Amino acid sequence: MNASGGAATATQGGGGMGGGPGGGETVGDDSVDVSGGSLTINSEGDGLDSNGNAAISGGTVVVNGPESNGNGALDVNGELAVSGGTVAAAGSAGMAVAPGTSSTQSGVQVTFASIVPAGSTVQLAGADGKLVATFVTTKPTGSLVLSSPGIEAGQQYTVYTGGTATVESGLGEGSLEGATELGTVTAGEYTQGHGPGGR
Repeated sequence: MNASGGAATATQGGGGMGGGPGGGETVGDDSVDVSGGSLTINSEGDGLDSNGNAAISGGTVVVNGPESNGNGALDVNGELAVSGGTVAAAGSAGMAVAPGTSSTQSGVQVTFASIVPAGSTVQLAGADGKLVATFVTTKPTGSLVLSSPGIEAGQQYTVYTGGTATVESGLGEGSLEGATELGTVTAGEYTQGHGPGGR
């Protein structure tokens, strides 16, 4: 999915991280805005891609993105603002983009130390051990961005692989029985390379 064309303005290089401008590319007038429904993207190149800004305020957005580090599951030249809904964007780690500073809903970015195989269950649990997200990859995955109302900014979450899962379009319910702990992430800290094992 791509929003492109229209007028554009120059930006300073932001490296594409933290929802900032992607690698100094220009920011166009176009935008991708999701306010409800269910959107599943399966991409070889960039997944949810806006040459301008993007906003998610409701619904469910699942991106099974690229394996190549030259593209990203999320690619926004301007800012990705998340204020509601559920977002799960899995893909390569090289060009990963996460929600920007104007987002009012928090989330986490997991950068894996090694590629997680297709068909793997990735789960996120709070300090109380309660699961807040269960996702099953459909492709080899190096980076996973999750945002949902149940993820609180500043709180620490533990990332697991394995366990059991019942999912639809990648997201669903799970159990940590038999799961392996990978490490922890802090909600709202979207710096690539700071996920479990990726420091």
